[in-house]
Amino acid sequence: MPLLHADRAVTSYRHAGSGPALLLLHAGASSGVQWERALAALAPRWSVAAPDLYGHGQTPCPEDMTPETLLERQVAVLLALLDRLGGPARVVGHSYGAVLGLALAATAPERVRDLVLVEPVAFGLLAADDPALAPVHAVEAECRGLVLAGDAAAATRRFLDFWSDPELWDFLPEADRLAIVAGARERHFIGGPAVFGAPFAAADLARVTCPIRLVTGDDGPAAPRAVAERLATLLPHAEPITVPGAGHMLPLTHHRAFLRLVESMP
Repeated sequence: MPLLHADRAVTSYRHAGSGPALLLLHAGASSGVQWERALAALAPRWSVAAPDLYGHGQTPCPEDMTPETLLERQVAVLLALLDRLGGPARVVGHSYGAVLGLALAATAPERVRDLVLVEPVAFGLLAADDPALAPVHAVEAECRGLVLAGDAAAATRRFLDFWSDPELWDFLPEADRLAIVAGARERHFIGGPAVFGAPFAAADLARVTCPIRLVTGDDGPAAPRAVAERLATLLPHAEPITVPGAGHMLPLTHHRAFLRLVESMP
């Protein structure tokens, strides 16, 4: 389904079910299709929407998009989508989407009933010399170099190898590979810098007073765990939860545990 918003561009999103509003925000190098199993499972009890975020799936970045404007403009689109869903929403964000979910709650806390933030990548909350960031910076630099050299496919494969299963690329359908590769420049030069460096000030986070679950695995890159630990000290209503044996893609690899965590919020 398309959503027309203030930029006069079209945002694609999936919707299923009826009931309380629930918004699912996908990871980087993904799209709303990430949530197809979750949509089917949650639709009997929720009105669930899963948008393609800017630069992903069927929602390209407008030509004038920059890392400095992406967060504000993406939040405006999400608020328009919440207008359609109605009522304060449970917002579930994974990785890239977790940062946008937090930005949404900081911008319009009255619109967010509660938050489930899975493997958040708001690396601007960490000290620049945090050792957990070194592998992330190295991979991003490599991916940007590959994009600039004209090899977006290699950049995409390197990104997925780091954040997901190293064998994922070989199992992706060709159409999915092409869609992810097509977004490589926007991912590494607009979306990634905007989200990784999201400027959450203390005053921003002070507005987020709803119940929060900070969900991480114990078997993926260390940087999201460091972000979750930092957020747990900054958000008094946050509940840290670790899913044993899970990596960065835990909503997919540990689907049932993920659904239980989403639906068991008070």
